[in-house]
Amino acid sequence: EQWAVRGTVPGVGSSSSIATMNVVTFTQDPGDRLAFYVGTDARGGFLSWDGGTAWRELGKPFASARVDAIAVDPRAKCTIYAGSGPRVYRTTDCARTWQSSDFEASITTLALDPQAPATIYIGNAKGDILKSVDSGASWRAIARFENRVKRLLIAPSADGRGPVTIYAATQTAGIRRSVNNGDAWVDLRKGMEQYPGAFDYKSLTLVPDHAGQLLYASKYGILRSVDSGTTWTPIALITAPGAVDISAIAVNPRRGDEIAYTTGSTFYKTSDGGRTWVSKKLPTRRLVTALHVDAADANTIWMTTLEVKK
Repeated sequence: EQWAVRGTVPGVGSSSSIATMNVVTFTQDPGDRLAFYVGTDARGGFLSWDGGTAWRELGKPFASARVDAIAVDPRAKCTIYAGSGPRVYRTTDCARTWQSSDFEASITTLALDPQAPATIYIGNAKGDILKSVDSGASWRAIARFENRVKRLLIAPSADGRGPVTIYAATQTAGIRRSVNNGDAWVDLRKGMEQYPGAFDYKSLTLVPDHAGQLLYASKYGILRSVDSGTTWTPIALITAPGAVDISAIAVNPRRGDEIAYTTGSTFYKTSDGGRTWVSKKLPTRRLVTALHVDAADANTIWMTTLEVKK
């Protein structure tokens, strides 16, 4: 793999590149493959509409703030949601103006229903899941897991009309699943309890175009499920289970057996579901926070990082 630094940001002082910032979330617009969004730990959020070449600030509400979550309406590219501290922000005019809703705990993740984008789910640092069905005008709590929610993923129904499947990954208490739009939740820990460290979250991703398939990275390693998280099997890695700290994972949306992940200093990739791997030293000493296979070009992988203070 050949890596190149992308992301010029005019007018933000000495740090003129996204690559020098501590990025904690990365999003590609599902409706516009040239549009990308990042949130940082203390520099706010940034957006690019030219494929990641040039970036601009997301808006004044986020100046010097941490932005942990960003989602874009798949049917209206100028409608964007962002989670920053205990607030969810919404814009309908491509980040020119923002409205906000306040909550008790910091927002850690958010996801839009791909079948009904006015329905939004958020997770917070206390372990609560909240839902809005009116584009964020009102909210109600639908679950309390009492463990920080790290990731929400939503899989559409087979026909695009039935209830969606929602996955909620917690920091140290495994994954929960809902198959009825969040009305009830199933604890998926039983299917992974045989793998030491599996409850400690690192990354979770759906395998696109493969209904019910998930990849989950934890302190144990990487697990795959083909039945929506009920059972899990380990993917064979070069390193022994629990021997390395996986920081990010990604899967090719067109080829589910093509998987990539990173550890502290190494990038790993397989094209055959883990039977064989190639590894290369990362071009940075910073911690990788996200890997993302470009939806428009599966040969392009985006990597974001942050500086680890010793």
